[in-house]
Amino acid sequence: MLNQPSAIESVRINRIESDDKVFATTENGQMIELHITDQQKKDRLFWESLINILRAELWLPLQKKTHELLKNDWLTTDGS
Repeated sequence: MLNQPSAIESVRINRIESDDKVFATTENGQMIELHITDQQKKDRLFWESLINILRAELWLPLQKKTHELLKNDWLTTDGS
């Protein structure tokens, strides 16, 4: 069995500059900009949750290829 790298990585939100500028740090210390979908940009509950996550310094799952947060948090097996 080949050891394939996961399509998901853990990130912690560092700062929120605007509705399309959210920055996070990976477990390896790399700073990345998250891709915020159009639906998320309009969702007040998403932003309230993201601010609470930032304050609590929680780790979130991120799709490596697209830099999008996973819709189902950690409760997914296929990375979508």
